[in-house]
Amino acid sequence: MALNCLEAKLDVDIPNGGRVVVLNTANLPLVKEVGLGADLVRIDAHSMCSPGFSCDSAYQVTYIVRGSGSVQVVGPDGKRVLETHIEGGSLFIVPRFHVVSKIADASGMEWFSIITTPK
Repeated sequence: MALNCLEAKLDVDIPNGGRVVVLNTANLPLVKEVGLGADLVRIDAHSMCSPGFSCDSAYQVTYIVRGSGSVQVVGPDGKRVLETHIEGGSLFIVPRFHVVSKIADASGMEWFSIITTPK
């Protein structure tokens, strides 16, 4: 099974902000079988992906496809565990119960994240 994320229906489309395609059982039934979720996010220049976390204690593996910006990860105790500049080719993991936010530089930023599920 395959899904072309660049041609898939957008789940979120914010003008001058960004676009999101979420892989789920509706557009890729295999997702249920393997116990993973995923999304492709593209944000425009100087846009921010609001801080987010998984309430089901998932891990998130993020690969920066293109562009650059900054990423910040905060632990459950409110302390910053990562604050760095990232660019295309970077990969990082957000541990369980941690919050992550990303801000694009002038070139915008695109990333693909794989998220574990309770299964």
